[in-house]
Amino acid sequence: MPLLLVATVAVAVDGPSAGYVGLRVADVIDAFRDADHPFVYSTSLVGEELVVETEPEPGTPQFLVTQILRPHGLMLRTEAGVYLVVRIPRNALPASDENPLNDESSSAVPAMEMVVVSASRYEISRDITTSNFGLDRVTIQNMPDIGEDPIRVAQRLPGTAASGASAKTHFRGGDEGEVGIMLNGQWLFDPFHVRDYQNIFSVVDARAIQGVEVYTGGFPVRYGDRMSGLILMDSQAFAEPRHTEIGLSVFNTSFLSAGSKERHSWVVSARRGNLDLVIDSKFGEPNYYDIFVEYAFEFSPDTRLSINALYADDKINLILETQPDERDQITSDTRNAQFWLRLDSRWSPSLASTTIFSAVDYSNRRRGDANDIEKMVATVADDRYISQFGFRQDWVWSPSEKSLTQWGIQATAGTADYSYVGDAEYFGLEALYQGQPKTISRSVTAQPKGGSYAVYVSNRWRLANKTVLEWGLRWDDQTYTDLSSDAQLSPRLNVLFRPWENTELRLSAGRYFQSQPIQSLQVEDGIDHFWRAQRADHLIAGIKHLTDNDTSLRLEIFYKDIAHVRPRFENLFNPLGSMPELQADRTRLDPSSARSRGLELSAVRSAGPLDWWASYTWSEVTDNIDGMDVPRSWDQRHSVQGGFGWQSEKWNFSAAASVHTGWPTTNLELVEEGTDINGEPILVAIPGPRNAQKHGIFASVDARLSRKFKMQRGSLLVFLEVTNVLNRSNECCLDWDFNEDPASSDVLERGVDLWMPLLPAIGVLWQF
Repeated sequence: MPLLLVATVAVAVDGPSAGYVGLRVADVIDAFRDADHPFVYSTSLVGEELVVETEPEPGTPQFLVTQILRPHGLMLRTEAGVYLVVRIPRNALPASDENPLNDESSSAVPAMEMVVVSASRYEISRDITTSNFGLDRVTIQNMPDIGEDPIRVAQRLPGTAASGASAKTHFRGGDEGEVGIMLNGQWLFDPFHVRDYQNIFSVVDARAIQGVEVYTGGFPVRYGDRMSGLILMDSQAFAEPRHTEIGLSVFNTSFLSAGSKERHSWVVSARRGNLDLVIDSKFGEPNYYDIFVEYAFEFSPDTRLSINALYADDKINLILETQPDERDQITSDTRNAQFWLRLDSRWSPSLASTTIFSAVDYSNRRRGDANDIEKMVATVADDRYISQFGFRQDWVWSPSEKSLTQWGIQATAGTADYSYVGDAEYFGLEALYQGQPKTISRSVTAQPKGGSYAVYVSNRWRLANKTVLEWGLRWDDQTYTDLSSDAQLSPRLNVLFRPWENTELRLSAGRYFQSQPIQSLQVEDGIDHFWRAQRADHLIAGIKHLTDNDTSLRLEIFYKDIAHVRPRFENLFNPLGSMPELQADRTRLDPSSARSRGLELSAVRSAGPLDWWASYTWSEVTDNIDGMDVPRSWDQRHSVQGGFGWQSEKWNFSAAASVHTGWPTTNLELVEEGTDINGEPILVAIPGPRNAQKHGIFASVDARLSRKFKMQRGSLLVFLEVTNVLNRSNECCLDWDFNEDPASSDVLERGVDLWMPLLPAIGVLWQF
């Protein structure tokens, strides 16, 4: 029988075969394993009683195994370089015969985290760190978020803070720039559209990826130079010879072509933003598009080469004030080209490596002008050019069922060219800010060049049947900062303990550094040098339990101590200006340290056509400035997230809600400081204690309804999506001005600007 199975496997890879029906599923998978295909399963899932019920269609080993697993409620998931057999979520319908690896009929909001059911022999290969979440492709597409953005979906997770206007997210009190984003093993370089005004969308098409894996803290040692979190993505694998999707919505027009044939596979995604077609031209013309291409070739079952390219282009013209006497606009021209080669090699059943060569060519040209003679007259010219070349190699060695060792090296060489000129003259209230000069003229140029280097090693060891321990050590250094000794050493420790079958206890402790990237020199604020790397010490403890009714409960407590905090610049009242660095409310913060601590409680359940998820987070995020703990501008003590999805064969409805305490803000008052030569009082605008007040509670309910129609060729999906369904007025910013009402005793007028209003969007998607 083993010889017959091996022969059947050999024929199955090359062409049609028969004879699978009646064989044990485990024997078929084992035969593929003997042929060095990396399948892994648990005997509790794939028992001796499971047999192949129907003859599979010929194709790749993954395609064949997927077909024979499906009748038993099982599926494959790619994880850590292997194909892992897991249960199909209860909320997922059987995949279609035409596309068993790309099921689009799943419910609206699948589980917000991946619960891996695996054999003890594979548990050593599992990621045992804390604060890890997974969201699949269907979840992202059906979640009611602006533009089906895979980066925005991370804002639904516990421990995150976001405005909703930007695709960027704060993880557990960290700055937005402390989150690394990776696609197919490559760190993405500034992957956002409209980057000079709120980074509204990411450049990654949700339809081109399998899903996202998110770390909100405590991530493995193989990932470095990031201090708060990670968003990891891999491109989608399509089993059909050809799969095509054409989409049209308020936000973009999209085209996707993908497929596989024998040893070849490819994904091509192209999107064009439609905002310039739907907004009034008097508010500007935001034009942008992106293209992603991956072509992969398997030289053998053990060697795979993929060629990846990502290109994004923005030509943005935004007009924030349309009146001629208050004109305020910004234009931005950005080109972002990224290219990388990835080689995956399996040298033996226990040794594998991944090698990546990459190149980045980036340019950004920003022009802005404001012409309000009652507030500010200003111009800005900001040009940036960056070029980078990188190499990365990661190794995994698992000599036994009890041990797994990882190590790797990384190197990046880059050059940058900065040229910044900004001028501003202030009038009215803006000219009265304490210490504010009447005019500012700023000119900064810089041409840094150099490299970043890293080496790491980690070992995961099974101490006992219920305990797995992992230690890791990482070394990083940068040469473009002109700092003589700023190398960083990062030790980390993770422990997984399973006291009962459905309960896991996890502990993570480690040090995380983040250097200032070569592309992030703060020239707009007059800084022409780099700061030393920031440091964060994470301590996280968590428990996760799967109940008898398949509800996943999770509790995590985290503490983050931050040192070497980089000086940063913020606007006290209004961060939404076209040239925030020239606004009169711009202030420099020099914390000596910072701290983040909190508790997260979440629950997820999938039950037939209805599934739901909910989370609560308590947190406190502060900077220590001049010996005082001051809340960070995105501190939100209480946060509640939740949502549900319902689906039938044709209909799909999902809704999600987000509620959190208002972000901190600062008061302003006018103080008389003597009189002028005419006896008139001299007024000075003095901000109150920083972030001592709070905006009102933020609350938003978002919903999405879709209907699928069977077509003669493929299917047509029609959807309606509404952001902020209740049109709640969520406070964003303060707008101070002189009160012109002579009957009022108040000299200052306090206005409030708002975050996103009710925003409907419709779209269609044709899949064939």
